Parts: sequence; C-alpha cells; structure tokens
Amino acid sequence: MHAAGRQDLATVCEIAGPAAKKAEDEGMGPCEKTMPMAFQLISPAQKKALQTATVDRSKIKEGAKRVEIPARAVKASVKFTDSDLGDAVMENRGGTWYVVD
Repeated sequence: MHAAGRQDLATVCEIAGPAAKKAEDEGMGPCEKTMPMAFQLISPAQKKALQTATVDRSKIKEGAKRVEIPARAVKASVKFTDSDLGDAVMENRGGTWYVVD
C-alpha cells in the first residue's frame, strides 16, 4: 500500500510479482506497463492516505504462510471501497511476502 501511494513501480511490481504474472498470463500486459495506468485511477488524496495506511489485523484471515486481507481491513485517512482496492492475498515464499491474488 505504501509503495502504491508513492507510485513506486519497482517495489509494487516486486511485491505483486506473482499476482502480476497471473494477470499477465490472463491477457493483461506486464506489471511495468499496467501499474502506471492503475496509479492514474487513484486520486491524489487516496495516494497520500495509502502512504501511511495500516491494516486492522482483527479483520484479516492470517495463517503462518498466507494472509487474506479484505479491503475493509485497510485503515487510512480516507475511505476505500472494495472497488478502490479490492481484497488481497499474500503468501510467504522463501521468507519474503508477496501478493499472490
């Protein structure tokens, strides 16, 4: 979230690598081409809010290697809807957390 708020393409594409690859395999372009378009859909106020957003752990489903984060778990200075962020699934792969869905 923080990287998306900063429009840090390299970090977003690294963290979202597995999900981005899945989207690319389904016909979307590579992360480096599609994420700048996604950044344009985020308002300036939302980008600023994402830079300091946190996650309410009581609203997530957490396992040792997998975490399901519904959009409603994101706490920020502006309200985000499911259509703004969507839900995210992260997995720990080799000690590093990645967005996989």
